This record gives sequence, C-alpha cells and structure tokens, in this order.
Amino acid sequence: PQNQHNLKVKPMYPSGALLLIGTMCKERGYKIKIYDGGVNCVPLTNILYDFDPDIVGITTNTFQVKYTNKYLNVIKAYDNNIQTVIGGPHPSAIGLQSLTDFPSTDIAVMGEGEFTFLEIAEDNPLNEIKGICYDGKYTGDREPTTTLDHIPLTDLSLIDMDNYSGMSDGNNSMFIMASRGCPFNCIYCNKSVFGNQVRFRKPEAIIKEIEWLYNQYGINHIYFQDDTFNLKRSWIDEILNLIINSGLNTNISYMAPFRADERLIDVDLLLLAKKANLKTIFYGVESGNQKMLDRMHKGLTIKEIKRAFKLTHGVGIDTTAAFIMGLPGETTDTIKDTLELWKKIKPTYSGFTIATPFPNTQFEKEADNQGHILNSNYNEYRCGGSYIKTDELTKNELKFYSNIATFGNGHEWLYNLPIFTIGKNSILRTISLVAMDLYKGVRS
Repeated sequence: PQNQHNLKVKPMYPSGALLLIGTMCKERGYKIKIYDGGVNCVPLTNILYDFDPDIVGITTNTFQVKYTNKYLNVIKAYDNNIQTVIGGPHPSAIGLQSLTDFPSTDIAVMGEGEFTFLEIAEDNPLNEIKGICYDGKYTGDREPTTTLDHIPLTDLSLIDMDNYSGMSDGNNSMFIMASRGCPFNCIYCNKSVFGNQVRFRKPEAIIKEIEWLYNQYGINHIYFQDDTFNLKRSWIDEILNLIINSGLNTNISYMAPFRADERLIDVDLLLLAKKANLKTIFYGVESGNQKMLDRMHKGLTIKEIKRAFKLTHGVGIDTTAAFIMGLPGETTDTIKDTLELWKKIKPTYSGFTIATPFPNTQFEKEADNQGHILNSNYNEYRCGGSYIKTDELTKNELKFYSNIATFGNGHEWLYNLPIFTIGKNSILRTISLVAMDLYKGVRS
C-alpha cells in the first residue's frame, strides 16, 4: 500500500521490492499480480475475487502501517485461508512486535525478503526458513546475500506504467538499485532491511539493465536508488566509463545520490559523471550547523558540503539538497544556520523535512529517553507529519520552520525575513503557521 493521503497525484515510481519479488516469482512459473493501493481505483476485494491468490505479500514502511492493516483485514475477510506475508523497513525494525501490530498477518519477513518470500511460496516448513516471525516465534537471522548477481532484469509488464508520474505523461524514467547497504551510522536512518554491509552489483549487469529498460520500455532517464553511489571509486568509474563507451550517455540521462565526503568526490569524478550524462546529484546535507552534523553522526563537515556543491555546479551538474529539522539539539539558531547554508550552496533543488523517530533507530531511542516523542502510534504516522519536539522547539515551531523552508524554497528573500526574532507565542507566528498550511492545502 502506498496511498497515505488519498493522493490526488500519481506516485513517482512503483515499489522496487514488489517488482523484484514479482519478477523473480514470475520467472519461476508463479502467477503474479501487483496491486498498488496508491494508484489502483479498483477495490482490493474485486482484485482478490478475480485473481483468487494463495498468498499475498505486502511491503510496508512506517508511514503505511494504517493502510497495511486495512488491506490485511480486507484479505482475511475475503478468505481467511490466504497466507498473508508482510515485509519491508517497518516490520524488519520491530521484529516480533510485527505479529502484534499487524494482527491479520501470518508471517513477517525480516530484512532482505526476496529469497525468504520464495521459500514461503515454495511451501517450505516455516521453522526451516530463516528471517521470519510467525506464531509468536522468530526463526533467527538470515544472512544477507553476499552478491547481487541474482537480481533479474525488471519486468515492468507487472505494472501499469501510466499510473506513475515518473513513467508517464512524457516522463520515461525508472530507478535502478546498483548497490545495497550503507556503512555510515546517521542516527535517524532505518537500515533494518539492507544493513551496514555494502554489496555492489557488477557494472556489466547494471549496463545490461539500462539497455533493457531503454530498448524494452523506452526509459530514457535512470535514477540510481543507492544509499551512496560514489562510495567505491573503481566501481563508479567503471560504470560511468561503460555508460560512455556503450553510447548510453546519448539518449539516456541519469541522477544519483553522492556523499559530499572530500575523500569520495573530486573534479575528475564529476567531469566523468558529466560526460556520462549525469544530470543531477543528490546530496544529503541535513543541517548547516556543525554541532548538529556531529550529533547526528553524519561524518561530514560544513566545509566538505560547501566544496561538494561548488565542484558539482562548477562542472555543470545540477544538485538536490536534503535537509532534516528536529533532531536532538535543534534550536532556532541551528535552523538559522541551515537556511544560511542553503543560501550559500544554492542547490538547484532542495527538500526540507521534520525528523521522524523511525523504530529501532538511535534517534528514536534518544528522543524517547528525552520525552521528545509526542506520538508513538504508528497507525497515525504520515509522510510529512510532525511527531516530535526538541528541548527548545515545540512541535508547532518545528512545523513553522519547516513550512518557512519549504515555502521559501527558491525564494531567498523569505529566508531574510526576521522570522527568528518572532516570539514563541506571537500572533504573527501563529498566522504564518496557519497561512502556510492553507497554502499547502490549496497546492495539493
């Protein structure tokens, strides 16, 4: 399920997890149907009646708990004998608690789920399948796959591409996950699925998938959905050179997430990326205050961030900067530092969000110990919501500054207004908060 707000716009892309598992199951002769709650107008009950499945798998994150339970209940009401399986970031983070929080599920998969789901579909004894919770038991950790050679060419015939804004209406884009895992330890990040161990797909396999998507489906823009695409220099150099030498830089453009670490980025790499037709680089900036970056264990300096944006813009590549507000230690002054950094690095695109205390993250544990979590009912969590406070800032103040940042995105004049001197209980601040909420409502 992906529909969190009765969406009036199409989601950008389908679920990568469902596409991967669906493709692998189809290759093994299973009859497959992918239902996306964010785009399907047909009621799930009708799909169940027409398809009559033996097993239903649902991938879910923390913002989709309510809808996952809704669909599980619909499935069991239709036929209680259908085996229900959940997986994804949220179940993987809460473990056995999944069986309580999702009472209509039979099995919860922990971590990487493609081979686990296949073993369930093959009707193997559940007590012999590692990495699942069922009947109040956990079968033990499943070792992550050591290579990614098993990843097949994505079968987009399993979905209706017209349902996704990134794949229709003149947009012909798709994502590729070229690696899994992240070795860094930012306190806010949920790494319950892929973990810290980084595994890289073979460059030749990535090129083959790019060619497949272009030739089979007309995809002409690729978004690399890795945690950090520039983590291993020899690997990224080989991919970029293969793109260039294969002529896949002529009709296809690319976007990728980079880390601003000065050890991982230089002009030579950026020039190679530019030649490969990498149009946009995504950077996780998070904060413009060094103490905040240190406290969140980002492992970057403000100097490195400024350098990365200067170098990237210098070779003519666009940038996207992501910022997070509300982590431990956040104050009016640290937010001001963030907006000042935004003005200096001048990202082409940017996004601001309020930190979410995802389960079993260090941030969630710290915020809980400090009494900063205002709502721990995941059924009420929605993307873009605010569920925390800090020592200095209330939930509404965080919302106020997030609205200021989002509303002012691309309008530097707004960041120069005296918003940081507005009293906490002032009428002006209240009016601003309400006005920006109304503005966002009109836009949606």
